[in-house]
Amino acid sequence: MRLNEHHHAIILDTCFKTLRELRGERGIELFRLCARAYGERRGRRMAMRALRDGNPLDMTSYFAYGELLSTEGVYIGTYDAYEGFVIERQTQCPWCTAFRTMDGHDCAVCYCREIDGAIVRGFNPDLGYELIQNMHTAGSCEFIFKSPEIRRDFMETYSDRLDGRPAPKIEMTYHCVDVYHTFKRITSAVLTQDEQAALQSALRARLGDEAMAELEAWPDELFETPYDK
Repeated sequence: MRLNEHHHAIILDTCFKTLRELRGERGIELFRLCARAYGERRGRRMAMRALRDGNPLDMTSYFAYGELLSTEGVYIGTYDAYEGFVIERQTQCPWCTAFRTMDGHDCAVCYCREIDGAIVRGFNPDLGYELIQNMHTAGSCEFIFKSPEIRRDFMETYSDRLDGRPAPKIEMTYHCVDVYHTFKRITSAVLTQDEQAALQSALRARLGDEAMAELEAWPDELFETPYDK
């Protein structure tokens, strides 16, 4: 079964609502911990790819080695490069669209507060990154990425870092399984057995048996290192 951004959002929203119901504010903190761990693991895989190819962990490599292969046409946004920084603005995002269909505002605010910064930290914590706003609380998502090598032609040239190699983009099923396993592993270290069962039951109720089978078919350890298709 092929999973997409909507399934990814369902996993997040179900975890958020269930953890909040089970543990209140501590449940929200647990959700944020899981979101950071998921993002940092993504960033580490990107860093491993860059280093494997002999490239530095600068912002050029960060942009070049991004893993996420989104469904075509689901994003509307711009990237404007200046001397030393890039401003990203997104006015349409598949996660925002999905969260709005499931009364997922609180989850969206929590998740988007954590995810992009966590990916950057996992890749290289010394890189400059700033979250200005996200579209769950404002009209758009806005980020600033800072690095001394950035020039005005950055968005046209960063992919040259790959030196002809294909971009390491991976379809959404992979990322759905990654976020599922990250949340399952970390919450299992905190929750009681009954609470773990409640979370799994909530996920199955919203995702269905076929999607759950797909999520469980991939081993968690697969996501610790770069996935070469």
